[in-house]
Amino acid sequence: MTTDPAESLEDPETHTHDPRARIGVRDNAMASRYEAIREDQTVGIMIYERRRRRIELVHTVTDPAHRGEGVASVLVRTALAEARAGRLSVVVICPFVESWLQRHPEQAAGVVIPD
Repeated sequence: MTTDPAESLEDPETHTHDPRARIGVRDNAMASRYEAIREDQTVGIMIYERRRRRIELVHTVTDPAHRGEGVASVLVRTALAEARAGRLSVVVICPFVESWLQRHPEQAAGVVIPD
């Protein structure tokens, strides 16, 4: 059974949060996604596909209640850092990641954005 990744995020009307709280990221390899965690809540995800020596960044979703707090940026930075550490090439499919890289060109080393 496949579900929309956004459905697994918290309903913005049912929780409160401290926007200053630290955002952690975990790699949920079984689900092929990075998960942004704040105060034990999943507040964003980045779906990826791993191939032999590369990772494809497919889609990024942030809980609407946490937009504008840097959640998606933390996911991108983490994915890129882990790809570099694992010596993986990065293929960007996600429009958010593509636009983020335009704002942070210093992070684009080793990244391929298909036409």
